Amino acid sequence: MNELILNFLIWIFLATVTTLILLYLSKRDEKKKTLIPAMLVILTMGYLMGYAVSNGNLPLAFSVFLVGGIVLNLYYASLKRKGYVLEDERILRIEEISARRTLQVLMITLAFIVIYLSIVQQRNPALRDAFILAEALLAAVMLLHMAFRAYYSRVM
Repeated sequence: MNELILNFLIWIFLATVTTLILLYLSKRDEKKKTLIPAMLVILTMGYLMGYAVSNGNLPLAFSVFLVGGIVLNLYYASLKRKGYVLEDERILRIEEISARRTLQVLMITLAFIVIYLSIVQQRNPALRDAFILAEALLAAVMLLHMAFRAYYSRVM
């Protein structure tokens, strides 16, 4: 019980400090004030997710993740309806480029891991599962990339 109270006090402290920092930063930028509710939702999700994971409660962990995502989506949709510009063409283009670079780095990293594990797992059979997992992840990422590329080449 004492641990639960201590964790709750830590959450209150983090939420207060984050809110105060964002309020201080929003003196120069009004857009940062809109981040305060989102940060509080994310902090609450982190707190509840940590509680669920520490107790081994898988349904609660997934529920927190889904409900938090829905709440954030509804909040950002309400901001758009009120006229806040959250994404413009420049931000979307930056997101496209960063997503492409992230995908390239991920695929190259997975390829190196697969190569490394393919050699090491011959000497240490305990690494066979890690090799299979890395290989499956690499194949899945490549197939997803090709599928999305084919889809968007047709619709755009």
